[in-house]
Amino acid sequence: MQQEPVSARSPGPPQDSALPHAPTMPPPESLSEGHQPSPSHCPTEQTTEEEFQFLRCQGCQAEAKCPKLLPCLHTLCSGCLEVPGVRCPICQATPPPGADWLALDNVFFESLQRRLSVYRQIVEAQAICTRCKESAHFWCFECEQLLCSKCVEAHQWFLKHEARPLQELRNESVREFLDGTRKSNNIFCSNPNHRTPTLTSIYCRGCSKPLCCSCALLDSGHSELKCDITLEIQQRQEELDAMTQALQEQDSAFGMAQAQMRSAVSQLGRVRADTEELIRARVRQVVGHVREQERELLEGVNARYQRDYEEIAGQLSRLDAVLQRIRTGGALVQRMKRYASDQEVLDMHGFLREALSRLRQEEPQSLQAVVRTDRFDEFKVRLQDLVSCITQGTDAAPPRRASPEAPSTPTDASDIDLRNALW
Repeated sequence: MQQEPVSARSPGPPQDSALPHAPTMPPPESLSEGHQPSPSHCPTEQTTEEEFQFLRCQGCQAEAKCPKLLPCLHTLCSGCLEVPGVRCPICQATPPPGADWLALDNVFFESLQRRLSVYRQIVEAQAICTRCKESAHFWCFECEQLLCSKCVEAHQWFLKHEARPLQELRNESVREFLDGTRKSNNIFCSNPNHRTPTLTSIYCRGCSKPLCCSCALLDSGHSELKCDITLEIQQRQEELDAMTQALQEQDSAFGMAQAQMRSAVSQLGRVRADTEELIRARVRQVVGHVREQERELLEGVNARYQRDYEEIAGQLSRLDAVLQRIRTGGALVQRMKRYASDQEVLDMHGFLREALSRLRQEEPQSLQAVVRTDRFDEFKVRLQDLVSCITQGTDAAPPRRASPEAPSTPTDASDIDLRNALW
């Protein structure tokens, strides 16, 4: 932050001991708790709130209490830095090997929060005098204090600082107010032995500290390294500007790399989608082919069953007839023995004996010659070949069609189509 030099003042009346010597700007109000935008806020105030959203913690988006600036340039509140020294919770940046991961107090954010808090108090007519806690009517840019009408008289008598009425400040924009407070920042001598802070405009580049006139004279070892503090601040600002301008080239390079990477990710997504659609189409094709094979195998099994069943059914009908004749003949003989007269036995004996003799010559056919379950083995072979072709990716043996009318073919064209669809 650019600082304005403060010129040495001529001796005047003794200072009021009751007046504070250092800036005592009121602490900042919380944007999320202490200061909730009311519905009556004008669009300009809402725009101001949006413009200074960067003051919030980049981790939790709440008012950054004791904001800390990390080496990765992210600003976090103390709550988001419960485990310091590990990695940034925003970009996951880790400290380089052998380096310390130290966070810097973001005095710029903290100061800007305080100045915005004062501006809100002034605009909303809630400013309180820093000394007597009455309603304030003036603002001292030098001491950064809110003063009432009574306290400003004593303040001006002893310090003769610039104090502006709050009514004038209410007519200014937030940018104008912040610009005025930025230029009024005071820099004091860094010597801790001073009983009271001493304003200075001298900077020692050898000590890297601001020094008052007395301390600068006593520091004879760095006599050639003294300079105006405004010049030092200007050089530092120019150095930072030059570094940011140099980073613009990196910004372009990283932007191009980011665009290429996003294009690669998009291309990868398209290839994935195309591959998924191809897989679904091929699987549907394979499933359709498998279902067609299932239908053909089931039809072949049913045809083979029907043909063998018809052969067995004829033998079964003959066995049923012979068995029925045996049982009927036995039952007739038993009934005649029980109920027939002697004459009836003499008359029917010859006929029954001849019929029973022919019946005794009947023999049942061997079941092994009729039922052959091995005729279904070819369907099991075809099924195993189909499963092997799908699950193992191996070329199945050429299956034979199970058709009772046509002879077996050396190659099944449907299985060739399946292998082509798979591979």
